[in-house]
Amino acid sequence: MYKLSLNRVHDNIMITEGDDKLKLHVDGDPMRMVAGLAQVQKKMQALDKDSTVEEQTSAAQYFAQVIFGEEQAKQLMEFYHNDAGCVINVCGKYFEGRLGKKITAAQKRAGKK
Repeated sequence: MYKLSLNRVHDNIMITEGDDKLKLHVDGDPMRMVAGLAQVQKKMQALDKDSTVEEQTSAAQYFAQVIFGEEQAKQLMEFYHNDAGCVINVCGKYFEGRLGKKITAAQKRAGKK
């Protein structure tokens, strides 16, 4: 039997703040995610104490979009009442704690084929 897989990254995450909960689903191509995360890094490095709220919000929205997609990024921004710092923080923690490992594993699987 011929098997085929795109080795996409799949995950579910539940974000909780007090009694509020937001369930998000990750389903992405690891190579596109890596490229997007490289752009996120550039956007984050461009932020400084003089950055406008719009610039910070744009960077946070983009970070969330690379990981969760456009619709779920909007949900995450709404969940945190458009607080860019919170969205950047939660995306960063998720990447460091879990997503980075999942991307690496997917890339290794793809390289074995």
